[in-house]
Amino acid sequence: MLRKNRLFTPGPTPLLPAAQTAMASFGLHHRTAEFRALLTRTLADLKEFIGTNHDVILLASSGTGAMEASVTNLTSPGDKVLVLTAGKFGERWRDLAIAYRSTLEVVTAPYGETFSLKEVGQKLTPDIRCVYVQATESSTGARHDIEGIAKLVRTRGEDSLLVVDAITGLGTTHLDIDHWGVDVIIGGSQKALMVPPGLAYLAISERAWQRMEATRSPRYYFDLRKERKAAAKGESAFTPAT
Repeated sequence: MLRKNRLFTPGPTPLLPAAQTAMASFGLHHRTAEFRALLTRTLADLKEFIGTNHDVILLASSGTGAMEASVTNLTSPGDKVLVLTAGKFGERWRDLAIAYRSTLEVVTAPYGETFSLKEVGQKLTPDIRCVYVQATESSTGARHDIEGIAKLVRTRGEDSLLVVDAITGLGTTHLDIDHWGVDVIIGGSQKALMVPPGLAYLAISERAWQRMEATRSPRYYFDLRKERKAAAKGESAFTPAT
């Protein structure tokens, strides 16, 4: 008899019984009509779950892979970005921006706390290309005011894109991303969805898609344009986690 573990963690979370049963079934080849139908249905379900009309992209990666994709697709070396950090995963945004040679502005709040919107507004100059933030900081449980930050970005950032890591936020907090003006939101399979780790997903605004055509950071596996083109046919650009 298999031992039943009880997970009391932000993620991975316990698997739904339906997810456990599905894992025992035979896998599908990813270039078949059956898989195309499954992926198309899954992407539609994710749009409904997120509450968005934006295109949704699914990646075979951890949530950090989707975070990296949001940096490499939306910035060029030297672009000025604003990172809002109040914990381990905010620091991950900072590290990714440094890795892709962004010019960095940072607003830092102590672990367990959130940001002053006044300070965010002071840092949000018109030359900021992207603002990176968590909806909820998994390392502390702090929830950030995404609606307030989005309003600042729309009124002061002008051409700035707002990118939100909602890996622990989607399905647990209210996030009206289309109405608020969030350009990219990121989720992970192993959190509120209660399915195995290994899948990340992004809802991406048309403004963000347009930005990708002009950026110059290197990308291949995480080229989201490839995934959008493939998803339009019910496929993934590369072998997914079937």
